[in-house]
Amino acid sequence: MTPAMRVGTWHIWIPADDREAPSSKGEISATEPEAREFTSRADAHRETEPSGGEIRSGRDSLSPATPIASAASGGEINWLALADRLAATETPCHRSKHAATYRTSIGGREVYLKRYHSYRWRTELEDMLRPSKARHVLRMSAALAAAGFHVPRVLAAAEERRGPLLRGAWVATAALAGTPLGERLAELARRRATAPAAEAHALLTDKRRLLAALGAAVARLHAGGFVAGDLVPANVWLACGDDADDLAFLDHDRTRVAHAPAPWRRARRNLVQLNRIVLAGVVTTDRARVYRAYAAGRGWSRAEARRRLPWLIAKTIERRRRFDGIADAAAIGFRTLMRAGPDAVTTGGGPPERSRR
Repeated sequence: MTPAMRVGTWHIWIPADDREAPSSKGEISATEPEAREFTSRADAHRETEPSGGEIRSGRDSLSPATPIASAASGGEINWLALADRLAATETPCHRSKHAATYRTSIGGREVYLKRYHSYRWRTELEDMLRPSKARHVLRMSAALAAAGFHVPRVLAAAEERRGPLLRGAWVATAALAGTPLGERLAELARRRATAPAAEAHALLTDKRRLLAALGAAVARLHAGGFVAGDLVPANVWLACGDDADDLAFLDHDRTRVAHAPAPWRRARRNLVQLNRIVLAGVVTTDRARVYRAYAAGRGWSRAEARRRLPWLIAKTIERRRRFDGIADAAAIGFRTLMRAGPDAVTTGGGPPERSRR
């Protein structure tokens, strides 16, 4: 674990290989999202065109040569001052019930700073007995990377405590150079709709390859003892172009690791998280393809995979009822419930409504 540096009541962790300059690997953050957050969250992690050499955020700028303190400046980046300035003057690019994420630029690289806050008394009590979410992100990132998974680098993490009471925490990460998997699948579907037969077949092959790679990657994650905190499509990226072998997973402040492999009773929640979101260009047989690749990666027999499938379908339907407000989700049925496009079921159940996404 990276040693902490103390500035007043703040403890700051800066990975040794990030003291000079940020990388462009990506952002790590988390919460259980609503399905409608897919597009906004994907945009909030995207690397945009770099420009300039200052720490910039909207109308404000902060010279990277201004240190916090000789022992905790993170090279030449004034992380504490930057975090305070973003919170005081900028509008978050993404906000949830437990955090606000800000986008800025450091030395021509897009950087995201996620500032956590408590939203219920039980969380405040739990935070007295455990590391902050920011520190947990740092730990999980290191553990996942050491296990061979593509995870974005954390540039800095900090928490403020007064005694055992957690008063604040944030994590800074570099923007991800890549494409959300859901966006890539939607693009393939759009192109395939108007492509000549030979090209359409190639695009279909690409889609199936990506879906199989997704199932296999999640199986490797669970085989390593990890269970992702928020494994929704918006948090799965093609990190470098269209290489299906270079999938990156985001959002790790609720990711956990224990003895490998992760038991099914813990791991199965990730498959429900992936399955709940309706995606353009993804049909029921595509979801089955992901599951078959996952089952193969876990070494299950066909009978084992078939035995576990009804629970996943039932839980996905229940989650759509609970989180998406589809009261009669069970009556609608899985195939119709997960349909994208003009006939997609969104909220309230009843006759299908046009998807808002």
